[in-house]
Amino acid sequence: MPLSGPFDRILALMAVLRTRADAVRDGVYIVVCLLFMAGIPGSAVRPIVYERVAPPVPETIRDRDAALDVDVRTSEGERLPHARVRALAVIDGRVHAAGEGITNADGFVHIEHLPRAEHWVLADAPGRARAATTVALTQGARSVVLSLEPEHFLDVDVKDERGGGLAGVEIEVTGRDPLPVGARTDLDGHARVGRLTRGPYVATARLPGLEEVTQRGLLEGSTAHFVLRRLGVIIARVRDGGEPAPGARVQISGATLWPPRAAETDANGQLRIASLSAGTYALRANRGDRVSAIELDVAVNGGDEREVELNLEPGMQVATRVIEGDQEGASDAIPIVGARVTLVEGGLSPFPIEGVTDRDGQARLGPIARGSAALSARADGYVARGGIPVPESPSGPVVIALPRGGTVIGRVTDTRGFPVDGATIVLFGTDFHGAPIDDDPRRTSFRDAHFSATLAGPRPLVPAGELGVMPGPVPPIPRATDPAPGVASMSVSDPSGKPPEPWVTRADGTYRATPATPGRIRALVRHPQYVEVTSDVVTLASGGEARIDVVMHAGGSLEGHVVDARGHAIDGARVTVSAVRGGLERATRTMADGSFAFASLPESIGLTVTRDDNPGSPSVNLPLTIPDGQKREITVTMPDPRPALRVRVNDDRGYALDAVQLSASSLDPDAPLRSTAYTDARGEASIPGARGVAIRLEARAPDRAPTIVTVDADAVEPVIVALGRAESATGEVRSSRGDRLQDAEIVLYTEIGARRTRTDAEGLFTLGELSPGPARLVVRAAGYAPAERSVSIGKSGGNRPTALARVELKSEGSVSGTVVDAQNRPVQGARIARDQVPTYLAVGATPRGMAVSDAQGRFRLGELEEGAVTLEAFAPDVGRVRLDGVRIVAGRTTSGIVLAFPRDGEKREASTASPDMAGVAVTLGTDEDGDIVLAAVAEGSAAERAGLAPGDAVLEVDGAAVHTMPEARAKLQGPANLDVIIKVRRGDAPLTLRVAREPVRR
Repeated sequence: MPLSGPFDRILALMAVLRTRADAVRDGVYIVVCLLFMAGIPGSAVRPIVYERVAPPVPETIRDRDAALDVDVRTSEGERLPHARVRALAVIDGRVHAAGEGITNADGFVHIEHLPRAEHWVLADAPGRARAATTVALTQGARSVVLSLEPEHFLDVDVKDERGGGLAGVEIEVTGRDPLPVGARTDLDGHARVGRLTRGPYVATARLPGLEEVTQRGLLEGSTAHFVLRRLGVIIARVRDGGEPAPGARVQISGATLWPPRAAETDANGQLRIASLSAGTYALRANRGDRVSAIELDVAVNGGDEREVELNLEPGMQVATRVIEGDQEGASDAIPIVGARVTLVEGGLSPFPIEGVTDRDGQARLGPIARGSAALSARADGYVARGGIPVPESPSGPVVIALPRGGTVIGRVTDTRGFPVDGATIVLFGTDFHGAPIDDDPRRTSFRDAHFSATLAGPRPLVPAGELGVMPGPVPPIPRATDPAPGVASMSVSDPSGKPPEPWVTRADGTYRATPATPGRIRALVRHPQYVEVTSDVVTLASGGEARIDVVMHAGGSLEGHVVDARGHAIDGARVTVSAVRGGLERATRTMADGSFAFASLPESIGLTVTRDDNPGSPSVNLPLTIPDGQKREITVTMPDPRPALRVRVNDDRGYALDAVQLSASSLDPDAPLRSTAYTDARGEASIPGARGVAIRLEARAPDRAPTIVTVDADAVEPVIVALGRAESATGEVRSSRGDRLQDAEIVLYTEIGARRTRTDAEGLFTLGELSPGPARLVVRAAGYAPAERSVSIGKSGGNRPTALARVELKSEGSVSGTVVDAQNRPVQGARIARDQVPTYLAVGATPRGMAVSDAQGRFRLGELEEGAVTLEAFAPDVGRVRLDGVRIVAGRTTSGIVLAFPRDGEKREASTASPDMAGVAVTLGTDEDGDIVLAAVAEGSAAERAGLAPGDAVLEVDGAAVHTMPEARAKLQGPANLDVIIKVRRGDAPLTLRVAREPVRR
C-alpha cells in the first residue's frame, strides 16, 4: 500500500541508518544497519551489523615474536585511559590487522604476537584527534609513545542540483594524518567530521548514482559545500545509408566502464544510455556485416545529454593463421590449435574482437571498419605476440608465428641454507628483440579472464521503462578494495575457473616457472619476511631450460623522522628507498609526527626524500648501509626551500618573449632538480628552487631557435636568455639512378635533440625550428642503404633556409647466415650489425640496421651498401665475433655466412657484465690516447635525448674522475630513479649533462 505522512519520514530515516558509518577510517569500515518493518504483520526490528576490516595477517607469516608497548597521553602530558590502539602490519604493500588493545588507567597497553614487519600504530580516543606513527618491528618488544591532541572538526554540507540536502553521502577527510576519517551526512545533508588533526584538509563526497567530488585546501571553522550532480546520458543514433537502422547493436565502453556493454536500437535507430559517470566514452555499432567506425572521445559531464551519430558501412573480415616457430614464412610450420587471437582497430581499441583457432590454426574475426588494425595471439606453452599489422587488402590469412616458451627452475634458500617456502617468483627482463618481459602467471590469468569475458561478447544493457532507456547507474569498473555489503567480490580466474596460481616455492624451496618468455631474464623473488631479491641475468632459449638459484637475506630495518631546518616534523613527505644493486624500490609517506619505517631492506640502499607541497624544496639523497639483521635510525633534515631563479627571455632585438618554455636541470650531483616554467607577457619566469645551483637551461618557443644556456650557481639575476629566429634546412633525396624517393626518413641530430621528418612525393624535405651550428644527418628509405653525413646549419636570422646537398641512396644488399658458438651450436638472440654492435641498448625495439638471430641461429641483415663490409655479432655471456671482407651485391642476398664465436669469448665478455638493470645506454671504448670515449649512443635513448654523442670523451661521472672503463660503467649504472651527471669533452670544450638512468639491456 502507498506510504505517506510519518511513514515517509521513517523510510528516509531508514535510508540514513542503512548507510550510517559509525567509523570510516584507515580502510576499515564499520557499518551498523537497522531494517524497520514496523506495521507489517509478523515483522520485527532486526539489527544487521556489517563490519569491513583490514584482512588479518596471512598465516604464512610465521615469525610473530614482536610486541608493542604503547604509552598514550594527551598533548598536555596526561595519561589517557580507554584509548583504542591498533597495529596494522604493512606486508607486500598491503595493510593487515595485526593486533589491538585498550589502554589501562595509566594509558598503557601491551600488544604482542606481531609479525616482523613495518607497522602503522594508531591510537583513538573520544574527543581527541587520532595519532599515528610508523615503526619497523623485529624480535622483542618495542616502546612507542603517542600524543593525542584535542580533535579538530570540519563541517560539510552536501546538496543536489536543485539545492536539496542529500542524506547518506559518504564523506572522507584527510588532514595532516595521511589516513582518512569518514562520516555520513544526515537527513539535511550535513555532517560534522571529528577526530581530525590540524588542517588543511582534503575532503571527498560520494553517493552511488551521483558524481564523486573532491575539494582540497579546506580549513577548520569553514563549511565545505558540495553539490553532487546527476549522471550523464548518451543518445546514440545509428544510420545506414542515411536511413535509421533499427535493431543495430551498439557497444559502449570507457575508462570507468569495463567490460563493454551493448544494446539494440529501437525502431527509429535510436538508443538512450543513461546514468553514466563523468568521463570519456567510446561507441561503435554493427548490424550483420555492416559496421560503424569507432567514435572515440565522447565526453560526458554530470547531467550532460550527448548525442552521437554512428553510420554503418560495409565491414571487413580478417582471417588469421597461428603457427609454431620464429618466422612467419617457414615452410614446415605446425598450426597451433586453440590459440587465442585478438583483433583491434587502430592499434588500440576499446572493442577488441576475440577468437580461437581451429585444428588448422585458423580463425576469422570481424567485422571491423576499414582502416589500420592489428592482431595479437597467445597460446599455452608459447610466447605471446602482438602488434601484427593487418594489410589494408589482405590476400590471405595473416600468419602469426609463436615461439615456444622456456622453463626456469631453481631453489630458494636463506643465508643458513634452509629452504624458503612460499616465496613468489616473477620473471622479467627483455626478449631477444628488446621488448620487455614481465612474466607472472597471475597477470596471465587476468588476461585469460579478460579474453573469456570479451569472447562471450559485451554484457547487455537491459531496457527499463521506455524502450532503449537503460537502467542506471551503469556499473563502473570495480575498485581494488573489498566489496560493499551485499555486493559479490570480483575475482579473476582463468577460463577453467581455477583461481590464478603464482609461481611459488615448495617446502623444499624449489620452484618451476613455465612457460617463460625466452630472452635475457632475471628472477624477482619476494617473501614478506625477507629482502626482495633480484637474481643475476640468464639467457633462456625458446623451448629451453635455465636454472636460477637464489639466497634470501632477512635484511635490516630503517626507522626515521623527517624534520625541517627548525626541527619541526614534516608530514606527508615522500620517502623512497632504492637498492643500489637490483630493482627494489619502495616508497611511503611520513606520518603527522614525521615518522617513516621500512623493514626487510638490503644492505646498500639510496634514500630519497621529497616534499610535494613545496616545489621549491630541494630533495635529499642519502646513501645508507644497513647490516643484515640490524636496525638503523636516522633523522632527515630537509633544508629550507631554495629561492626561485628569475629568468628573462628576449628576442635578438631585446624585446620580451612570452610563452617560452624553460626546462631546467641541475648540474650538481648533490642538488637534484628538474623543473619547467613558462615566461609571462614581460618575458619573465621563475624556476622554483633553482637559485644557487648550477643548471642547464633549455629555452624553446615557436619560430625561435632552441637555445641552451649553462647557468652558474652564483649567476646574477635575472638570467638573460636571447632567442633568435629559428633556422630551417631543406634537402632532396634521390636514388643513385636519379629517382625521387618518397617517404624517406630524415633524422637530424643536433646538440638539443633529434629532429625528424619524411620526404614528400618529390623527394623533398624541410626541417624547421633549428639552431645554427653543426649537426649529423641520417637518411633511410626502404630498399636502400642508409646514408649519414655531417652538415652545418647556417645563421640567417630565419630569412632563408640552409640548402643541404642532395642525398643519393644506393640500393641495398643483404646478408643471411647463422650464428654459432664454439661447439657449433646455434646461438639465439645474438645481435648482428655492420662494423660494431653496441654493448648496451635501451629497453625497447631493436634499432634499425641490426638483426637478431632466431632459435636456429639464423639471421638476415639488410640496409647494406654494395662492397666489402665487416660484420660483427654480439651475444651477452657468449662474446663477440667479427668477420671482415663480406662481399655485398646491391639487390641481392649474400647467403651462407657463418659467424662463430671463439672459445674464450664468454670469459672475455663476462668480466664486463653488470648486475644492475638501470644505467646509461652507451657503449664505452678508448681512443688513441687511452681516454674513455663513447663508442656508441643508443638511438632514441635517454642518453641521446640528454645530448650525449658518439666520440665524446668521458671525464667525470657524478663529480668524480673516471680512469677505466669498468670504473666508468659502474658509476653510470645504479638506481633508475636517480639521474647521473656526466662531464664530457667534445672537441676541445668541456660539457656537463644530466642524464636520466633508464632500463638497459646487454
